[in-house]
Amino acid sequence: MKFFKKIGLLVIGGLFAAGCGNNFLDIKPTGSVPVDKDMIRTNAQLRSAVNGAYTYLEYYRYSSMLDGDVMGDDLQSCYGNYRMELFYDLTQRSVNYTNMTLWSRLYSTAYDINTVLNQVQYIENQNAETEAMVAELRFIRALVHWDASLRYGPLPSNLGKGKIKEDALGVMITDKLPEDIQGMYYRDKVSDVFAFMIREMEECVDKLPAEHRNGYLNYWAGRMFMARLYLYTEQWDKAFQCAKEVIDDGGYSLYSQEQYVKAWQQTYTSESIFEMPTTESDNGSWDGLSYFVSPNGYWSVMASLEFMQLRNSDPKDVRFGVVQYGWWDWLPWEDNDWDECYFISGKYPGRDGNPLVCNPKIFRLSEAYLIAAEAALRGSEGVRTGSYYLSELRRNRTTTDPDKYDAGYDLDDVLYERRLELLGEGHRAFDLWRNQRPVVRYDGSRTFHWCPRELDEIAFDDHRILLPIAVRELELMSAEDRATQQNPGYGLY
Repeated sequence: MKFFKKIGLLVIGGLFAAGCGNNFLDIKPTGSVPVDKDMIRTNAQLRSAVNGAYTYLEYYRYSSMLDGDVMGDDLQSCYGNYRMELFYDLTQRSVNYTNMTLWSRLYSTAYDINTVLNQVQYIENQNAETEAMVAELRFIRALVHWDASLRYGPLPSNLGKGKIKEDALGVMITDKLPEDIQGMYYRDKVSDVFAFMIREMEECVDKLPAEHRNGYLNYWAGRMFMARLYLYTEQWDKAFQCAKEVIDDGGYSLYSQEQYVKAWQQTYTSESIFEMPTTESDNGSWDGLSYFVSPNGYWSVMASLEFMQLRNSDPKDVRFGVVQYGWWDWLPWEDNDWDECYFISGKYPGRDGNPLVCNPKIFRLSEAYLIAAEAALRGSEGVRTGSYYLSELRRNRTTTDPDKYDAGYDLDDVLYERRLELLGEGHRAFDLWRNQRPVVRYDGSRTFHWCPRELDEIAFDDHRILLPIAVRELELMSAEDRATQQNPGYGLY
């Protein structure tokens, strides 16, 4: 049997990069992956390795946070700016390096984490602290599986629907070290990959510390991640219970209307369950989110006209405050509204005047309210229970009919609140597609996008929403294996 050749892995003895942020590191990483039992013999040595493992989540500092929005209808690649065009135009090809980023990251992360996990057995006097650090490593490994899964395989709620096969392939489950790092591996079924992530979190979440730890994953981040996983796999009651627990017992609080815009300029705020830390010495540099979305920086993405038209129906909603005006006088046409463009620079504004320093908020309390509302609506809790969560969020965002959901709500209401609340956090296209809804960019009205007209409507089963497997993987395989292991609609070249 032919399998994928593992790509992008660090060899044994390769580097774990330095950890992120001054508050993030209790002990500075040693800089190398342990190669024998003498390398990790204490909790302090394990802590150093765990701190280093967090750097594998640094892709959150970059444009990957925006992929799910740029593929949707609310954000778009700016005219003449190439940085997000591959995702906006869905022009990924198997020869592109871009589509290898998370694929390589998954396998290099898992390899190094699995190397460390294999050394834990040699730690003398293991205790609850040891278990907590092992849980952190498994959590990080599961998170990278999640992000890679959204890009290389169909969503689990779509299996067996439309043109998507019930046994469609996703990424490869990497929960152990390979016998041969030069061997070849194959992709696992989407259903098995999501089952793996859920199983991992169910087994390790209770071992994570419950205290709030700036820059570290904790129990509440684990429950938030589980709520997402259950939501995407349509386990509504479990999703509701996880979200409710975070809301009721996590010790976090929603931003008020007065706090909302300012909160994005601050770190470790009342809603922040997990942020990816950045400092002046450890950041995304000029490719970081703040410079990436700023009209004074790379101006790589901007809000669509359709999204800005939503503001007209509720100008008092504070969430529109993170979308800021930018003016271009060089556009190649006249007499249109596109010399007045809007950017999400208020959501990633940089810190203390430094556009390179920006902590992306990966898990926020508001997402828990949105998950609770959707899961209650579609599960056994029902509208009466769920309306509280959607109304409570809305009351903290606008003075326009703040209690409108008290009388009831539907899925359209949930998706509306999600698109406003989670703008620029990578959810919009996936929210539509997991519900078998198309991304609609042009409906014959003034809803204008730069995209080719063949992308006016993008169905949930359109093969272009998945990234292809790279040519350097497929060329190692037989013609038969290439056909079965490549994503539908793509070839070798």
